[in-house]
Amino acid sequence: MAVLGTILIGKVAGVEVPGWALAVIGVGLNVLLYVKGGGGAGAKIGTIASALDGSVVFLQGERATPGIPGKVVVIERWATWCPPCVASVPHLNALYAKYKERNDFQIVGVTGETDESKITAFIEKHKMAYPVALDTKGTCARDYPSSGIPNATIIGRDRRIFWNGHPMKMDAPLEKALGGETAPTSFEEELTKEE
Repeated sequence: MAVLGTILIGKVAGVEVPGWALAVIGVGLNVLLYVKGGGGAGAKIGTIASALDGSVVFLQGERATPGIPGKVVVIERWATWCPPCVASVPHLNALYAKYKERNDFQIVGVTGETDESKITAFIEKHKMAYPVALDTKGTCARDYPSSGIPNATIIGRDRRIFWNGHPMKMDAPLEKALGGETAPTSFEEELTKEE
């Protein structure tokens, strides 16, 4: 809306607004909305996590059960075409190896892609050890926060979305969630908690 408003004001005033200025306004507005809204699309920090329904097809490993009291679940979103996602795989493998024997921990790498043979080849090539699923109907895109990929969402023991961000930065929040810390119930509480 801000970009459209700038174009209209420019037309009324008889001034052509350069494309770079529109881009700056658009990016600035998106950043403001992201920060004020507590993250990207999907549910926000502190909200109750939804279950991964039948539209999420597991290709490998145990079915993750976010929203089950007492479980800490990591939903990691990725794609085969994403170099930062590839770079995150060894880190995710290490976290999975560290915590997989715990009854209160689950992790799943979820992709929105649907070509199972391509995804299976990717899993093998990059030696993904943790569970992997296909988000065939956009369940994760709809129900979990994300500003892009790779992205990890931690659901705490209290069934609430505990943390969201880049998978390479989730070690400390994951330790806190596994230690029993509960999710903030508002974005403002989350900011206070991080200070």
